[in-house]
Formats: sequence, C-alpha cells, structure tokens
Amino acid sequence: MKSSEYNRKDFFDFPDQDLFEPEEDQAETLWDHIRTLLKAGVALIAILGMVHLSGLYQYFVYQRTPQVIEQEPVETLLSAEKMAVPLTVFIIRNDEILGSLRTRADVDRLTSNASVIWQQADIDLEIESITEIVLSDGEIQTLLDYPRTITFVSDQYNKKGINVFLVSSLQGINGVAFGGMHSVFVADFTTVVDFRVLAHEVGHVLGLGHISTDKRRLMYRGSNGFALTLPEVMTARARAFEF
Repeated sequence: MKSSEYNRKDFFDFPDQDLFEPEEDQAETLWDHIRTLLKAGVALIAILGMVHLSGLYQYFVYQRTPQVIEQEPVETLLSAEKMAVPLTVFIIRNDEILGSLRTRADVDRLTSNASVIWQQADIDLEIESITEIVLSDGEIQTLLDYPRTITFVSDQYNKKGINVFLVSSLQGINGVAFGGMHSVFVADFTTVVDFRVLAHEVGHVLGLGHISTDKRRLMYRGSNGFALTLPEVMTARARAFEF
C-alpha cells in the first residue's frame, strides 16, 4: 500500500515538461513568426504583380491630365526671332490596350500647352497635320522596339518635322523620344501633366539630355518642372534650324 501511494505521488508530482524546454519553444515561436511574414511577403508580391499585369496600376499611379489644367505663361530667355517646329501628329487607334483615347481637341490642348513651355526659347510648336491610324498592340510594340520601322507606319511621316505618336500607355513610362527618327511617343495616362511630357520629349529631339539636379527644369525626368536654361535654349534653337 505504501509502495502504491509512493508511486502515485511520484507520478503526479513530476515537474511540468514545459519547464525543461523554454528555449526550444521560444525558437519555434520565432520561426513561426518568420514563416508567417515570409508567406505574407510572397502573397503581397504576387498580388502587386497581378495588379501590374492586369493594367490596374494605371488607375493608381497613371492618370489622364484634366482639360482644365493649363501651362502658366513663361518669359523668353532671348527675345529672339520666333522659330516654328512643325508637328505631325498620329493618334494610334485600336480596340486593345494601347490604342489612344484622345480626340483632336485633346491634341490641340496638348500641343498648345507644350508650345507655351517652349516660348522660353522663342520656339512655336505648330501642328501640320493630325492623322488617325489603326495599329495593333503588337505593331505598336514593334515601333517601340525597332524605331527605324516608324518611317513605314504612314506616308504622312515627316522627315522635316517632329512626328508625335499618341498611345494609351507606354507600359510604365510617360513618353519616349527617338531623336534620330525625329519622333516621340506620349501616353494618354501619365504620372505628370501630359503637355509637359510632350515638351520634354521634344527637348530630346532638339538635342537636350536629361538633368538630375533640379526638379523645376524641363529636362528633369518624371517631374512637372518646365524651366529651360540659356545653354539649353541655344542648343534647341540650333537644332530647330533643321526643321
């Protein structure tokens, strides 16, 4: 009887097993937290990737410029004779993703506001023609990948002016210039005002490069700056003589 009672006492008085493994339990808990965070990170990346691929990022970052926004007047840096740079505008249409939604009134607003910016150099951007052309998304991408094919897109292509191609999206950029082809592309949906994008890309065709020191400048990438410097004005006017 005493032996039985002793055994029961020893059994029930045995210390809690958890007291012998605190470090192991804590390690497992920490690892569980790490795994949870890793899973959440992977899920977030997957969701963001799906949003980007579906084009929904347009609605969060890229917007169409409201028609009520206009470029403020600027002062000329030279008070020189006016120079006209002709623009041949192509509105690329299709029922897919990259076809432009712009109207001819949008083109007039886009160009006139960009021209105000270029008054600093006494340069007028003048529309010579507006042409609507139908290209598939694949054909648009070919133009972007192989700029030399731009000359074949239409018999309206102008070697003596700047060719402006308007599309809905440029897959993450506002605009792009192909100086050697005298051509620029401007998206409908941009992160900055669209006429500033056009003025910026025209700057590239007129020989100007990017600057990285002042967001107020036209050639600063991805801002709403519009200021030109005197050296930039002189460079642009010298190149404009080609037109």
